[in-house]
Amino acid sequence: MNRRNTRAFAFGVLISVCIIGIFYFNIGDKKIPEMNIDHAKNFLEEKGYVVLSKDKYDQMEKTLSNQTNKAEKEQSPLPDPPKSEESTAAYQLEIVSGMVSRDIAEILAKEKVIDDANRFEVYLEENGYSKKIQLGSFNLTAKMSYKDIAKIITKS
Repeated sequence: MNRRNTRAFAFGVLISVCIIGIFYFNIGDKKIPEMNIDHAKNFLEEKGYVVLSKDKYDQMEKTLSNQTNKAEKEQSPLPDPPKSEESTAAYQLEIVSGMVSRDIAEILAKEKVIDDANRFEVYLEENGYSKKIQLGSFNLTAKMSYKDIAKIITKS
């Protein structure tokens, strides 16, 4: 390539960049129409949403909380049945695919089969039971030890 060809090539590149730049900066600016409140409300209502003013929302929230408070006041506490230490309720634990030891421990704590979900989860981890948990239904009682429960749910 000689000097004349190099200059012609550079001039062509410069002209091309200028043309592309003009199109980029001028054609790319399409104005988005501004939405006002009425257009926004209509758009939301078309999509299935309910539009409320702040005052109406606060009023509905206050009404709901008042109704909830009334319902709680009207609901009288039921007397607890007498507890006998000899009778322990059995709980049938259903372990499904995807459950981890944390989920199982929380369920058992909620059903009062174990006292502390965190302690039971740590027990399963430390003794290697957390990796051996089997799917299925298991009958458990509150009188069982952590070891008994772990052996039942791991079928070992």
